[in-house]
Amino acid sequence: MEPATEGLSIAAATVDDLATVARLAGVIWRRHYPGIITHEQIDYMLARGYAEPALRPFLDSPGAGLAIAHADGHPVGFAAWCRAEEAATTKLDKLYVLHETQGRGAGRRLVEHVEAAAQADGASTLVLNVNKHNASSIGFYRRCGFEVRESVVVDIGRGFVMDDFVMAKPVGAAAGSDLR
Repeated sequence: MEPATEGLSIAAATVDDLATVARLAGVIWRRHYPGIITHEQIDYMLARGYAEPALRPFLDSPGAGLAIAHADGHPVGFAAWCRAEEAATTKLDKLYVLHETQGRGAGRRLVEHVEAAAQADGASTLVLNVNKHNASSIGFYRRCGFEVRESVVVDIGRGFVMDDFVMAKPVGAAAGSDLR
């Protein structure tokens, strides 16, 4: 194992882990997103995306999953994924790592974990949405092999929008194919 990932493990989340995921999201979002989106939008999106009813389908739905990264036994990040509307496509819906542990391999290991789950589910493409102004995350996703596929603006209610790039990468046998 590389020194950067020593002591790092990825495990499937359970119902008992949902509060940990919500707590991590709150810490990560409140540190990362100010200046990208408003505090009001952060609070709205956290309440909407991290309550148990929002997270539970990642545990129960076919082709979906929720995994937690632990460094030396402590939770440091998580990823959630589900089948996308597009055939043979998995959506990486959530990927977050604590700021102080970034650059140590947890994010990349989570992406690899989701890629393996997507491939096992028969997907040939992995997609995600990322805020157009989230330069550090866009750079990370590019280093993981994702490319911008399109630009979207999605109304999420209460006057808020997600102004995102949709990024994609091939997985498995499709890794050499064109995503467009």
